[in-house]
Amino acid sequence: MKNIINAVLYLIAGLVIFLNLGLSQSDVDAYRLSYSGLGFGTRSLGLGTAYSAISNDFSAVYWNPAGLGQIRSNEVSFGLSHLSFDNTSTLFGEKESFSNSGTKLNSFGLIYPFPVTRGNLVFAIGYGRQSEFTGAIAIKGFNFQTNNIEYPDNIDVQGNILKNGGLNNWIVAGAMEAVKNLFVGLSLNFISGSYTYNRDYSELDIKNKYPIEEYVQKYTIDEDIGGFTAKAGMLYEFRNHNGRVGINIKFPSYLSVKHNYTNDEMEFYDSGAESLYQNTGIPEFNLTSPFVFSAGISYAFGDLLLSGDVDFTDWTQMEFSDPTDPDMLNDNTLIKERFKSTVNVRLGTEYAVPNTDLRLRAGFAYLPSPYIIDSSPNAQKFITGGLGWIIEDAVRIDLGYAYGFWNTDDGISHAITNYHNTTSNVIDVFVPIEEKVHTNTIMGTVSYRF
Repeated sequence: MKNIINAVLYLIAGLVIFLNLGLSQSDVDAYRLSYSGLGFGTRSLGLGTAYSAISNDFSAVYWNPAGLGQIRSNEVSFGLSHLSFDNTSTLFGEKESFSNSGTKLNSFGLIYPFPVTRGNLVFAIGYGRQSEFTGAIAIKGFNFQTNNIEYPDNIDVQGNILKNGGLNNWIVAGAMEAVKNLFVGLSLNFISGSYTYNRDYSELDIKNKYPIEEYVQKYTIDEDIGGFTAKAGMLYEFRNHNGRVGINIKFPSYLSVKHNYTNDEMEFYDSGAESLYQNTGIPEFNLTSPFVFSAGISYAFGDLLLSGDVDFTDWTQMEFSDPTDPDMLNDNTLIKERFKSTVNVRLGTEYAVPNTDLRLRAGFAYLPSPYIIDSSPNAQKFITGGLGWIIEDAVRIDLGYAYGFWNTDDGISHAITNYHNTTSNVIDVFVPIEEKVHTNTIMGTVSYRF
């Protein structure tokens, strides 16, 4: 009986919710830092980000730097984006919704073509917001399960998580027309970023079944990120000037991360006693992201432009190195076991409205989950649209929108003493949480060519 009581005490006192991220770095961190998101550029967003065979504005530095070689005029551009993230979770049959949002500078760039006797030579410099870490989840549920040694029954569970931050690219790029209609380009990307994570979690023994009345946890992360990567591309324009094919290679990103965390846990006993556990740390580590190989084609049928892209990524290439905590290297084995290769598919269309300066756009992107256990419902799907307005062939105003939706399966992971074993070994238990995520991204860019 004493062992059973000790097991329950240990369970409730030590229960920790792990939603998307645990108390230490993991394969989840590797994916978050390697994920490219929707990138930047408003026209590309409206086209479902199927842009590697178009890339004729500043966003070419991201999608295919070779596309810069098509530009014959100086250009300055400025863009903003707004992301709203909505999450509906289900725990023990109860649904709870939570949301988060943010508005950021999406891009700022300068393009300068150099006069040459043959072909074209173009350089660009600027900034682009690569990816967003904005996220949220809230849970609320009451566990009615009985005779379950893996999770205490009759416990009221509540919690929420807010995540913010993202990755920024500071870019220097160049492209040239190597031979007629064949462009090659290269971009160097210096990465900076941040990530904040705030989790509030509590359990309440509302039926006074256990010696501990309430458990409360607050966990925070403040992360600084720096690094670099490069991209190389090729773009060929057909002789009739109606079609293009593009190839882009994103080289691995090399990131250095300083991960500052604080964990506070409180236990309130029926007897009136209280206990406090505090833990802080600033672990550091490096991460190498995988290669990304992209290829695309675009073709214009009169006023109608069609484009399509595919990306190949082998996510098992993600790798941690030089951590201050040597145990973190074990996560490299987990990456090999849990991840797989994926192929993204992106499609877009643009229609130039006759006798006007308007362009109407629509697109779709399908980004499979890199986790082996995930299936189609876990793939990120984006339906996009947009419009462009060209004024006197000099000023272009672009607006874009993307609606994203997918399911994910996180959970409550906690430690529990196995009281059937006299050595009190600790085992891990996972209680699934079903999540339905919906995102809305709005983007706008103003460009001026002179």
